[in-house]
Amino acid sequence: MIPEHLSYSALSRYEECPRSFYLGRVKNAEPKQTWFFPIGTAVHNMVEDYISTKDVENMDIAAAEHYFYPLVEKQLKIDPDDVNWLAGGPVDDPIIRSKALDQVKACFEAAVKYLEDIDVWEVEYDATGNLPGCEVPIKAFIDIVGEHKKHGPVIVDWKTGKQKPKNNLQLETYQALLKTSDHQMDSDQFTGLWAMLNPEAANARKVDLSQVDAAALGLRYQAAYDAIKEKKWQAKQSFGCRFCTMAPNCLIEAGPTVRAKYYDKSEEEGLPF
Repeated sequence: MIPEHLSYSALSRYEECPRSFYLGRVKNAEPKQTWFFPIGTAVHNMVEDYISTKDVENMDIAAAEHYFYPLVEKQLKIDPDDVNWLAGGPVDDPIIRSKALDQVKACFEAAVKYLEDIDVWEVEYDATGNLPGCEVPIKAFIDIVGEHKKHGPVIVDWKTGKQKPKNNLQLETYQALLKTSDHQMDSDQFTGLWAMLNPEAANARKVDLSQVDAAALGLRYQAAYDAIKEKKWQAKQSFGCRFCTMAPNCLIEAGPTVRAKYYDKSEEEGLPF
């Protein structure tokens, strides 16, 4: 199935490993469960509700549990053995269970403090639109669009991990979409901010988005889309395979298991490689 749209996460996944994209986006294979996805989702949802109500007093420990544990419960139905889930932190002391809940609380508290410096215009803003040179729309939902006391108009993305993204593709895509689409924003130029909420994360510097080339970015998306249409599903093995949620479904990474043979039909459904 060829996708009818792309996103920065789809482009990133394809550029990092076409096989992982194929398994996750084309075959819709069941991913390996993680602890970091429910952490991130819980924090995002708490922040959204806090902004809409400004009710920080009720965003206490019980509230964090209310947001976090239903997500964990959903994953337990898929894989009841939660020690198998991917997790951050040291191998001998991973961020799981109560430690994961503690991280949700710590990240939310950091987000509330972060928001003290921002006049929020939009939350989860739908910036979906078209980039020049790309034949399909680019889906995009921006965590925060607003005015920062120090940096002016900003595009903010919440990050609950320890490391900031390897590149600025996400923020650059958001900026390009806001510049080329009719979104009626108060500014034509935004600064990007990675909001690093994890207590162990280093503070991320602002990201200069003034030189974002929407046309070049559109061509980059189109190049990936052309390869997807041609069904180029080659695997790119790297250290990142360890944290790939598609690893159990990949013949290269998992070997000829029943599960991998069921999902990974890339040789017969793609170009020879």
